[in-house]
Amino acid sequence: MHKLSVILGLVFLSFVKAKLFYIEVKYPLLGKESPPGSPWPMPHFINGTSDRVLFLRKKNFQIKINLEVECDIITENVKHYRNVIFPPKIYNPQRKRLRELKYLNVLRINIAQSDKCPGYPNSNMNESYNLTVNSLEAVINSESVWGALRGLETFSQLTYFDNQQRLAINDSTVLIDKPRFVYRGLLVDTARHFIPVPILKKQIDAMAYHKLNVLHWHIVDDQSFPFELKKYPNVTEKGKYTDAHVYSQVDVKGIIEHARLRGIRVIPEFDTPGHVESFGRAFPEFITVCWKDGKPYQPIFGVQGAAEIINPTNENVYPVLRDILAEFRDLFPDEYIHLGNDEVYYECWKSNPDIANWMEKMNFSDYHHLQAYYSSKLLKIVQDLGKKSTVWQDVYDNGVDLQKGTQIQIWKDSSILPDHGTWSDYLNKVTSDGYAAILSSPWYINFISYGYQEWYKFYTVEPFANFTGNEEQAKLLIGGEAAIWSEYVDGGNLDSRLWPRLSAIAERLWSPAHVNDPEDAKFRLDEQRCRLLRRGIVAAPVLNGYCGNYEYGMAKSNIFDPVFNYGWPVVH
Repeated sequence: MHKLSVILGLVFLSFVKAKLFYIEVKYPLLGKESPPGSPWPMPHFINGTSDRVLFLRKKNFQIKINLEVECDIITENVKHYRNVIFPPKIYNPQRKRLRELKYLNVLRINIAQSDKCPGYPNSNMNESYNLTVNSLEAVINSESVWGALRGLETFSQLTYFDNQQRLAINDSTVLIDKPRFVYRGLLVDTARHFIPVPILKKQIDAMAYHKLNVLHWHIVDDQSFPFELKKYPNVTEKGKYTDAHVYSQVDVKGIIEHARLRGIRVIPEFDTPGHVESFGRAFPEFITVCWKDGKPYQPIFGVQGAAEIINPTNENVYPVLRDILAEFRDLFPDEYIHLGNDEVYYECWKSNPDIANWMEKMNFSDYHHLQAYYSSKLLKIVQDLGKKSTVWQDVYDNGVDLQKGTQIQIWKDSSILPDHGTWSDYLNKVTSDGYAAILSSPWYINFISYGYQEWYKFYTVEPFANFTGNEEQAKLLIGGEAAIWSEYVDGGNLDSRLWPRLSAIAERLWSPAHVNDPEDAKFRLDEQRCRLLRRGIVAAPVLNGYCGNYEYGMAKSNIFDPVFNYGWPVVH
């Protein structure tokens, strides 16, 4: 990696323009500037051995694949990446071919499983690939279609525009790549603010540009229920904001299909027994009535509402939950459903005399037992539906006996909740008990602070920094997930809240652990930010500086270009 930086830095010195500038003269930029065409996330191994470049012309450039069967994943991505590599407005197709220049005309994709076109991405998909570029051709070798997609993204990043706006690539690069973690996710909350379908699809594209592979769709919550239920349409009708703020099942299928074509899983979350106010508008009989001074429906603001949280003692709620989860099962092909189970505050349960009497009959001495009763029933429902469960760590913390196939998502940390432990402590405990863990605690990117230093803290997280387990336990940390809770986010600012802050997390989850110097990384990150602008993503700046005449609002901006958008804005 360092060898490449030195060689290419010398080769392309005449092509590199300053993009990042210091905050003040007395605070010079640290780190080594990256050469153009430096990929993000950094591959497992990359080396360049030449001082020559090749140029690419859209008219002559071909992508050839060895597949023996029709594969919509490859067909769609070849079409998509021609626009990515030769971005509208920026690439000039009228430029004449010059005899004195050498051109790269072919990218070959060789897939070992050439007789298979996979259906839906899964937790065991092989995303590894090798990529070579020489003076005759570029070649991607992969075991699977999914690895080919990741290689195609990296190839697109190796190309760059020189200072004469010619599309160039180094003529000798060897690259070997594979992910560090199998689970690399993003949680998007669409209940607090509705995120329109075209905006979600753009985020899926941006995820693919960073080799992320899981969209955790926190689709409903207290505030709204924007998901179309067929069996219980009244839940949608009473839980939605307006008719315009609902994902039809056709919409959902379209998002899942778009993600599939980008090699991204979609895992839905139906969070209960808390976070159910919107659900309870249609089923108030399932919501716990909160008491005070012998009277029902008594709010104590800051402690409890007048009624909140599902009442686990009402046995009629479980068939309804089963029906809803069955709709999730039928609509979402992923092997997992996220059941939430976080922030189950007991005060309302404790205030309710009917629950107290029921617990006495059941010989339950603690409200953890009540939550365990509920959670166990829900986990059994999902198991009977043929799915696996992911839960927030609260269920585990409260002593619920979970099936070993359950994934536990760690979100607590003393930096967020001062009276709790550190996320590394929770990670050690969860894996020591044999559960697969997903780390989110250090990557809540809805928290905003001033300045570009913010991405530093996401980038410098090392998941195994304080890990005390053995090698087998380490394998149980399957990856991490950034979370963008949408109290202050909607379709208008989602791009800039996510990118490039999420880019830092994506590299941490894909690249080797030793790729961890933020001072060097910031130059590559700035280049990645400029790539995103060229691809229609309104990514926020890394620091002072510029990208080019394709920035937002400029003549060659692709932010609203139809090839990078999905029906919005409507172009007349």
